[in-house]
Amino acid sequence: MTLPKTCIVTCLNSKLYREYGHKTLPTFPSNIHKFIWSEDTIDGLDTQQLDPLFYNRNKHRTVTSYKHDAVRFHWKVNAIYHTLPHTQWFGYDTMIWVDADTLFLKDIDTTWFYENTHTDNIMSYLGRKDYYYSECSLLYFNLRNKHTEQYIKEVWDYYATNEVYKLQEWHDSYIWDYVRQKQELEHNKKFRDLGDGIPKVPGGHISSHLYGEYFDHMKGNRKVAGSSPENKYNKQ
Repeated sequence: MTLPKTCIVTCLNSKLYREYGHKTLPTFPSNIHKFIWSEDTIDGLDTQQLDPLFYNRNKHRTVTSYKHDAVRFHWKVNAIYHTLPHTQWFGYDTMIWVDADTLFLKDIDTTWFYENTHTDNIMSYLGRKDYYYSECSLLYFNLRNKHTEQYIKEVWDYYATNEVYKLQEWHDSYIWDYVRQKQELEHNKKFRDLGDGIPKVPGGHISSHLYGEYFDHMKGNRKVAGSSPENKYNKQ
């Protein structure tokens, strides 16, 4: 079996790099190429420059909650969309988004991702039973599927055109799910839910439940402690 050629995508800025990225990024899989995006310059780190147009157009908006912080959460979609030309140029078959506040506990490789997250459908995602939206710390895109690029573009277009502000919520988890569900219902497009069949997990931390032996997504204040209480394999 020939494994798909795989790359990892993530993003952060210099402030977040100083806070946690200098600890987490060195643990990312060493044998998989990484595209690291940033809205500014990070000393000592090779990064790609994120598109600043959405930020510049909307940075004046008042933020009332994370659900309506489009500027903060658009950077992920920004990075994924703008990695697409690079994947075409270098011939990547799959593209894996990993949040920058993820600490890898083992040096996993392309084989691990293929065996645990691969799909012939458009994307694999971390669905969560009894939660309003999926956990988007890990997204696996099958670039061999002819519909994948269009799915990513449609998500990005909500930000690029400011149409996101017409929706109920504006953060990326909501938009990924919104477009996915729309494509499933209206166009019978196929996606893989990695959390399918798994009961509700504490804190909605489905990634720790599924893959905690391999990595710890230290979302929110978990970064301060250096581990997630839901992850029994990463105890500081």
